[in-house]
Amino acid sequence: MSTKDVLLGTAGRKLVTIDGEQDVVRLQPPASPARIAEIERELGFALPPELSELLRVSAGLDMEMQESLDLASIGPCPWEGPLGPVMRLIGDGAGNFWVLELHPGMETLGPVWFVCHDAPVLVYQSADLATFVLDYLRFFAAPHDGPVSEVVEESIQRVWTQTLDIPRARLLDSEDTVLCDFARRLDDGWFIRDLRRAKAGDGIPIGRFGPKTPLARAGLEFVFAYGSRTRTQRFKTWLTGR
Repeated sequence: MSTKDVLLGTAGRKLVTIDGEQDVVRLQPPASPARIAEIERELGFALPPELSELLRVSAGLDMEMQESLDLASIGPCPWEGPLGPVMRLIGDGAGNFWVLELHPGMETLGPVWFVCHDAPVLVYQSADLATFVLDYLRFFAAPHDGPVSEVVEESIQRVWTQTLDIPRARLLDSEDTVLCDFARRLDDGWFIRDLRRAKAGDGIPIGRFGPKTPLARAGLEFVFAYGSRTRTQRFKTWLTGR
């Protein structure tokens, strides 16, 4: 099912919050040609054809009891996450967001990531926008389960405490050229996480060494890294914010 079909199919859908309150999904009006042109100027490249088509149908979904799904909110990744410009799809009400990275020539509207500040992690949510919309609305139907529920309620803490990240020194001679080349660009004290084959709930602790943890990425690959910081550096950040 196309993203447009999924979006149109949600109109009028009745939801029930975890607190038992009723809600109804409503389509937002289309984005104007001027707004679409403005987004492309901000990005510096043309929107993917599928996204342009979506915006000409609707700019998102409105729900009274939840935050709106916004397809026209474009900007930097929240919490200085290691992604390029993103579509900030929707928030969880606590300052965390589901986002979709945009770049020239992308053929699929995805994947969708969950960027969280408490704990500071980046978590893989869905392979594409259509799947995310269906999974998100599933979360607001009894029994309120599914991939979105799992990411919010389980994966954040699991990603924060996991020890799957690999010291760059162990990948210097990797037969995987992406990992090998990336590791050789980094200094000692960096840890690499390969999320090219991620499934919902996989992720990386982007704030492992405090709010100024240095982050890196292997081009447009979903291969990320973070650098260590000394206790003195972290204490300085706590004092000065730098």
